[in-house]
Amino acid sequence: MYISKLNVVNFRNFRSQNFLFEPGVNTLIGESGSGKTNAFFALRLMLDDNLPISASKLIENDFNRELKKWKGHWIVISLHFKQLDSSEGANLLAHKLEHVTEPSSSGSYNFYYRPKKKYRKKLYELSLAEDKSLQKLDEILNEITINDYEAVYHFRGTADFSDDEVYKELVGDFENISFPNPDEENKELLGTPTSQIFLIRTELKCTYIKALRDVMTELRRTRQSPLLNLLRGSAKNILVEDSEQVADQVTALNKTISNLQEVNDLAKKVKRTLDSTVGYTFAPSVSIRSELPEDINKLFQSLTLWVGDGDDNGHQGKLDELSLGGANLIYITLKLLEYEYMQPLEEKAAHFLLIEEPEAHIHTHIQKTMFENYSFHNTQVITSTHSTHISSANRIRSINILCKEKRETIVCQPSKGLSIEECKKIERYLDATRSTLLFAKGVILVEGDAELILIPAIFKNVFGLSLDEIGVSVINVNSTVFEHISNLFHDERIKRKCAIITDHDKSLIPLDTDKSKDTEEMKKFRNSEKKGEERKIKLDNYCKENQWIEAFYAKNTFEIDFVLNGNVLEVVKTLSKIYKKPQAITDSKKLLRSKDDIKVGLETLRLADKVVGKGWFALMLAEEVTFETLVPRYILDAIVFASGHIGYKHFEKMFKHRMFYYCGEEEYEKFLELIEAVSEDDRTLDNLLELSAEYLEEDDDIFLFIDSYKGERLC
Repeated sequence: MYISKLNVVNFRNFRSQNFLFEPGVNTLIGESGSGKTNAFFALRLMLDDNLPISASKLIENDFNRELKKWKGHWIVISLHFKQLDSSEGANLLAHKLEHVTEPSSSGSYNFYYRPKKKYRKKLYELSLAEDKSLQKLDEILNEITINDYEAVYHFRGTADFSDDEVYKELVGDFENISFPNPDEENKELLGTPTSQIFLIRTELKCTYIKALRDVMTELRRTRQSPLLNLLRGSAKNILVEDSEQVADQVTALNKTISNLQEVNDLAKKVKRTLDSTVGYTFAPSVSIRSELPEDINKLFQSLTLWVGDGDDNGHQGKLDELSLGGANLIYITLKLLEYEYMQPLEEKAAHFLLIEEPEAHIHTHIQKTMFENYSFHNTQVITSTHSTHISSANRIRSINILCKEKRETIVCQPSKGLSIEECKKIERYLDATRSTLLFAKGVILVEGDAELILIPAIFKNVFGLSLDEIGVSVINVNSTVFEHISNLFHDERIKRKCAIITDHDKSLIPLDTDKSKDTEEMKKFRNSEKKGEERKIKLDNYCKENQWIEAFYAKNTFEIDFVLNGNVLEVVKTLSKIYKKPQAITDSKKLLRSKDDIKVGLETLRLADKVVGKGWFALMLAEEVTFETLVPRYILDAIVFASGHIGYKHFEKMFKHRMFYYCGEEEYEKFLELIEAVSEDDRTLDNLLELSAEYLEEDDDIFLFIDSYKGERLC
């Protein structure tokens, strides 16, 4: 059996979210603070017998902040199981988890944290009253404290609390003051109440390996140390004769140490000092003895692990001497070995292994190898990570992405609605670099190295923010086929904006209607234009019904549109890096400074395509980009589309950057003073625009960016 779904309602940063799981290894991906630990706590609250029952007594801060008033609302955590097998333990569970009359192999187990019956009864009676009002509702709710809540567990519930209508039916409709009768609970939906949570925790094994904050402390703790737990198990397997032999040797060693002349001399000196201090009448007798433990279990607890680098010629040292990464690796290894050792000894219906952020301080190659090797019989593994290396090694079908919003976290399943073949194509594509798109707040897909190198450089130099800083990943697909990756962004999958940047490939040179007159160069441009138009039609149709994806096009090509947007100087500055001969630099510069756009575009294309290659040309060009570089409008619009999540603080930093370079020191200081004088409530984008209007030109890139940003918000 395995957990197929975890439903969390009103708990911490989850307003109403579903996690979907597969048999085998599953991964929770999300940035810091997105709720990975909270999801683990929800699972442990249901399954982990190491978590005390008192942990189910929640507090006010456990309610989701999106709730304006938590009083009266419920926290709901539901687990759904599939593939309940025919083992004795599973049968026992099935009787509790399943609807007995149904031949299904699935079941559910629910946790409700709700007001006690007394208050639910009051709410129900108010909903029947003819003079009911929101004021009277508030009076009842204000009486409720966290001590008036109860934690209850139910089996076999079928209710989907993520459905608002179901929530209103079973918990209550606060707006319309309609609440259910607690004396007539719908057991079909809520399930059967039980106090037998120990049954679940006894028949299921949940092992939790927490995030590695202080490994050395964990390894030293007698109770929690995985090494000592393994040693205790090994001690039990020692034969009686061997155990007695070791005990005899320890006894002999203790006797030998105690009888050493130096030890006896010291004991006599202590005795002599006592006699002279307190007198013979009151002085106790004294001896010094060795007390190495003779009990085999206690003796094993004195063993320590010595570790050495595999390449360090056999040298070994204590764990304290090991690097953080090495210590973490040893700790995880011991925990997995402890789990592997204990699992066959425990006859459980299912095993669940929860591993929180295993990647801390561990080398990237080890991260990926370690993840790929997680495999235990009859065990479902759920691990959390913000490592791109671990995420790239996982199946896209087994990933839940936690996307942090203002007051809650949205859980996305990137494979939902995709065929197995489509998932496999995505999995083959997602290496450690490209898998950053799973963590990003916005994504820009590009077709080549030039865009991958230059777009982040342009944005950083022009606006003073990096794309990483605003959570936008630029992903190179190395082709003009974007659909395999962009399929991830959808209402049913990852709810993040994905901009596609590609070339329309309009011909730079005039083309005659009579194709027979085409030169070789004209044939090349005509062919590119045809393919570009076909690509645009296909992409536009593909994006039409999906609010999360939009395509943005260079009229000609990326390099041509860049230089013709007023960025000739940047290209000219690269010539000294490309050519050594002065005449070659002069000839190229003459073409680039021509007033003929065709000559300028063709020369730029020649430099990129035939002289140094697009990737190297982009690297050279990136070094010449400055705050004065003009961003092509389609690139500006694409970045805006992918970064609709940014806010006032980002724009303030962008304006400060522009002011710093465009204004004198006196004007810049004055602008800073104006911003600081604005109250918190008045710190809006419109106020920023008003304050900066007299300092920057009206066609400044930042104003164009904001125009596009506002237009995107209105759509």
